[in-house]
Amino acid sequence: MYPYYASEIKEKVITRMKTLNVDVTLTLDLDKCVGCGTCAVVCPKEAIERGPVGAIGKGEAKLPPVLVNEKKCSFCGVCSYMCPFEALELRVNGEPRMILLEEGALPPLEYKEFITSKGNRKAKKYAEGELVAHWELCPAGCSTCAEVCPNEAITIPKPEKPWEKVPRVQVNQDRCLLCGLCVYACPAPGALELNRTNITYDKKAEYTSLWERIVEKLTTKLVS
Repeated sequence: MYPYYASEIKEKVITRMKTLNVDVTLTLDLDKCVGCGTCAVVCPKEAIERGPVGAIGKGEAKLPPVLVNEKKCSFCGVCSYMCPFEALELRVNGEPRMILLEEGALPPLEYKEFITSKGNRKAKKYAEGELVAHWELCPAGCSTCAEVCPNEAITIPKPEKPWEKVPRVQVNQDRCLLCGLCVYACPAPGALELNRTNITYDKKAEYTSLWERIVEKLTTKLVS
């Protein structure tokens, strides 16, 4: 019976939709995915859910960082296009495609490229803004944010002298990719705040209201 839907988890997570003459796959590369949740934020169908990214990032859980609901997914490719770590790939009949970009629904992104200090992952930073640590709300001894950060942008300062009072968390804004992983992993309400103020893209390119909704979602304040 068509359409046929399936999801398979091995070294990669493959979500498939197949009709009589079209075979579409959305593949999540588990070696590239850090669980930042960007795909879940931008998905127009709310078809993607995050796993326990804090436990996964600390090596305490062996689960995929995100899962795609094949019945909700429209295979539009927005998640693949916006993934900062290029962990998702959309293929149509075996060929990589970026359909919405090809059709002018999304503009070309403008971004800086990084190779992360953890895992040597390729990453792209297309957002401007800052990550704010309200360290007075941090539980002492937690360090989850520092442990999961893919580019070591977060550190836990240690006082040089026992009586010195130092922030429990420090953020290096130059290293921060503004991906949001630390915010989702943080167990303390309000301790981390991500403010993406701008998404950089080709302003001369055409785009639709879909892109405007994506930008609105990404620039909405994210608080742990």
